[in-house]
Amino acid sequence: MRQESLVKSISVRIRKRAYQVLDIPEADDGLSKLVTNALVLLICLNVIAVILESVENIGNNFGKIFFWFELSSVIIFTIEYIFRIWCCVESPDTRYKKPLIGRLKYIIKPLIIIDLLVIIPFYLSFIIGLDLRILRVIRLLRVVRLTRYSGAWSLFSAVIKAQQKPLIMTVFLLALALLIFSSLMYAIENTAQPQAFADIPSAMWWGLVTLTTVGYGDVTPLTAGGKVLGAIVTVMGIAMYALPAGIVASGFMQELNKRQFMVTWSMVAKVPLFTRLDAEKIAEIANLLEPQLVPPRFTIVRRGETADCMYFIVTGNVEVELDTQHLRLTSGDFFGEIAVIKQHPRAATVVSLTECQLLILQARDLDRLLEDNPDMAKEFKKIVQERLLESPELARNQNNA
Repeated sequence: MRQESLVKSISVRIRKRAYQVLDIPEADDGLSKLVTNALVLLICLNVIAVILESVENIGNNFGKIFFWFELSSVIIFTIEYIFRIWCCVESPDTRYKKPLIGRLKYIIKPLIIIDLLVIIPFYLSFIIGLDLRILRVIRLLRVVRLTRYSGAWSLFSAVIKAQQKPLIMTVFLLALALLIFSSLMYAIENTAQPQAFADIPSAMWWGLVTLTTVGYGDVTPLTAGGKVLGAIVTVMGIAMYALPAGIVASGFMQELNKRQFMVTWSMVAKVPLFTRLDAEKIAEIANLLEPQLVPPRFTIVRRGETADCMYFIVTGNVEVELDTQHLRLTSGDFFGEIAVIKQHPRAATVVSLTECQLLILQARDLDRLLEDNPDMAKEFKKIVQERLLESPELARNQNNA
């Protein structure tokens, strides 16, 4: 009984680790990053191989190499596919928690379907004959798998999902305009061009090409009425093109702002000074703070400069350089507040020791923040006093400033 429990426990641990490795890699997970980079490289090499193999001379001369590379790639992709299905129950998404139903739901995810499509033709080719050109096209689908590792793709998907109603309305308007203008052009040009505008579906080809501002020129109106309508449709096409572009651009800005806010919010929540605040207050503070990433050995503030803001350290270490004393601050600490409160020039130079993620709070916002949050202001002033007592030189420099 104990042995079965031990085996099950080890199996669960391995499955959890497999999910972490195959999922989007964390910054501090070396194995996950290694596996991800290896898979991305393999996918890119597969796409290059498919393209080169289509060149007759290269395909004939290096056919065996291409075959063995394809076989190795399919084996790796198959193992990855099996492992993804096996460990999907460890996903935070509750839809996939049940061993059988969860895995069946996971299998029909778009990216998992693509994972299957890029390997199944190889096995089918041994059972039924497949046209080599079709097989190559299907193999090229492997490039779509790169979207799993792309933050840009997740951003694009979120934008399309958020703006789907306006985009659907735009498509409806485009279809309506296509139907109306094509019908009018058919009525005007049918007599003059009975072959080009034989019916409304034939006129729709002209309408689609004109509305999308492509203008192949294979079908053009000849009558005066047709030319006038063509000019109107051309202008309408520009407007129809600008409408979805504006919706998507606006959606990108909204999504980027939302993500930036969420990043700032999570960083604010990590600062000990703000941990006792509720979510509404943290959200309010997040709107005031500006994130900044600085490299190692970067001078953040310089002694004698005008103090117009203070800094919170989210991650990393900085060093406060005084004449005879060096102070080290780390994640959760803040600096630059004394000069802001006393409205004095900077009393010390602060240099980053490592890469640091900082949050910047402007002086005017600090005054308002302390005024609106008395408890936090009390703790804030207490920390400032303790810091001045611990560093007499810092206190002396402030008094002399």
